[in-house]
Amino acid sequence: MTRKGTFDILTYKGVELDIQRLFSRNAIQDEKGQILFDFFDQDGGVVDNEVLSLYRSKRASYGISCLNISETIKSVFVSDSYASMIFFVNQYKARISFEVAGFIVVGSKFDEVLLKKSLEKIPAKTKVNTVFSSSILGRVMDCRVQDLVYDRDCRYYLSDDCVRLKNQKKNKFSKESIFNFSLRSYCISQAVIQTVRTFKPKQKGAESFYQLNQLHWKGLD
Repeated sequence: MTRKGTFDILTYKGVELDIQRLFSRNAIQDEKGQILFDFFDQDGGVVDNEVLSLYRSKRASYGISCLNISETIKSVFVSDSYASMIFFVNQYKARISFEVAGFIVVGSKFDEVLLKKSLEKIPAKTKVNTVFSSSILGRVMDCRVQDLVYDRDCRYYLSDDCVRLKNQKKNKFSKESIFNFSLRSYCISQAVIQTVRTFKPKQKGAESFYQLNQLHWKGLD
């Protein structure tokens, strides 16, 4: 195993060295060249890994992984994939103040307890941003992050091309079309002020920033 702060895969795919070093704290590169990102439980034990190789990415299922989470940050970016987070940051680096930015990557099981504990460590005025995919699951995760910020208890069910919502506190049900569902439409339907900003790739055919990089990289190959 190596821990040198930079990774051959990311260099090859155009990620700047400073950004590689930023995300290297919880990562190692193995003898096959794969990058392994550690995910932790509430006691700090490693419970899973995200794996990024040259041609594929395997997300972690369990745990959470945080960088630069403190009482001094002014913005935090939340995702369920290190790969997408890194390629997003590489694309938007000119718009991110890294000295006051924190990053949280949660496993695909979306452990709300771990995520809430991490969000509680940052100032109340911190700007929360999400970097999930544009798939329906990614859009639901946008809403779940908004719920945690507002301390709301809402449940989401997918059926018949609809997202069915249940406000647990008010025992109120509603539904929206999968095709039109977004954090914005959710906040409007629930009469909630949207405080979380979402980032999605704008290119057709790319649901995540990882896929966007793959499309660009293969086009140059």
